[in-house]
Amino acid sequence: MSSDIGPTSAIAKTADLSQFKPGNIISDAVFFNAGTMSEAQIQSFLESKVATCRSGYTCLKDYYVQTRSIASDAMCGAYAGGEVERASRVIYKVAQACGINPQVILVMLQKEQGLVTSTAPSSWAYQAAMGQGCPDTAACHVRYYGLFNQVHGGAWQLKRYANPPGTSNFFTWYSPGRTWNVLYHPNASCGRGPVFIENQATANLYYYTPYQPNQAALSAGYGLGDACSSYGNRNFFNYFTDWFGSTQGFGVPAEFADVYAANRAWLGHPRSAVSCSSEGCVQSFEGGMIARGPSGVFAVTNAYTTTWGNYGREFGPLGFPASARSCADMQDACRQEFAGGWLVSNDRIGVRLVATDVRTVWGYWGREYGPLGLPLTDAQCSSSRFCIQVFEGGWVVSHDDIGIRVVPNSSVTTWSNWGRELNILGMPTSDPTPTNWDNYTQQFQG
Repeated sequence: MSSDIGPTSAIAKTADLSQFKPGNIISDAVFFNAGTMSEAQIQSFLESKVATCRSGYTCLKDYYVQTRSIASDAMCGAYAGGEVERASRVIYKVAQACGINPQVILVMLQKEQGLVTSTAPSSWAYQAAMGQGCPDTAACHVRYYGLFNQVHGGAWQLKRYANPPGTSNFFTWYSPGRTWNVLYHPNASCGRGPVFIENQATANLYYYTPYQPNQAALSAGYGLGDACSSYGNRNFFNYFTDWFGSTQGFGVPAEFADVYAANRAWLGHPRSAVSCSSEGCVQSFEGGMIARGPSGVFAVTNAYTTTWGNYGREFGPLGFPASARSCADMQDACRQEFAGGWLVSNDRIGVRLVATDVRTVWGYWGREYGPLGLPLTDAQCSSSRFCIQVFEGGWVVSHDDIGIRVVPNSSVTTWSNWGRELNILGMPTSDPTPTNWDNYTQQFQG
């Protein structure tokens, strides 16, 4: 890619370059996390970096560009374009399509052309915004000219370096897990140094800018080093750290490692640090959570996490998970056990909570294999503590005076016609007998 800008004074300088690791400039979890910023947050960030643009210039915060639609491929999902779009919108949409952290795109725009903080950006700065198709030893390729082509093309290239399925295994010379001799400068006489590349994100940065900073560059902060100093990857670390925090994001603790490894395909990257209470610990991921409670360590999908959260998560009646999610012994459904009940789901019913006491009764009646079928609602309770949970084949009702009772749909209709528990029939005092619901009797208070 193009030579990156060198020293700069357009940013508060707080990054600690003693923490710069040439083999792990940024973690995969941070680099590929496309959910760090909304479009509005990107726009607000750009506005915070430039209060006023110089007369006669258009700064990145105010820049609009003609876009085009691009079909999906192995690197990026489809981009729906064909209209004039604001720079912040382009950055956001490309980040989502290509699975690249929008913060990474912002930092690349800054380290390549200084676009984020420039109050007087040149037309060339937009033509070669991310340095995509601009090698150090030749002119930029015209096919990548313009902000849209640069942002989409740059993000696409950052994904291509990983040789995703459907592509060739072309990019191998900085592959992770090996030591590579990386140049310090485009001038080869400045030498090379061994770097053990720890992850794909760092490999991507070296493919994009194939130089590591020498000690003079690291000692200079954002300033100039010596004749053999390069600044691209140093400045990437500086800008990212000063603008967005650690390039390493959140780690996965050892006690979660096995569960994370087994479920990583859908959990994705960590999105928070581990949070612990006296009862256990939880950590959020792109696709759900991992929780450790009295029964062990288990992963919870986003769909289940939403319902779990609606009931106060581990602090509510469900408590901590007590099993992994399983579909093996359910008919057309899945379940996950918690200390206080089950979460049961399929595409038809969504995710439903069946509390432990109701689950016991449901189990007595054969669960989803029996006449009750699957739950259609969560339990709903009145101010008098009379609770109803609707199942496919009937209701499960409860109150301190009657315990937990099952009312078949055929009885629900008649009972409702007579005002249910609030009228003459009152509450059921027995279950249907016999258990064959084709012909049964059931007692009520009235």
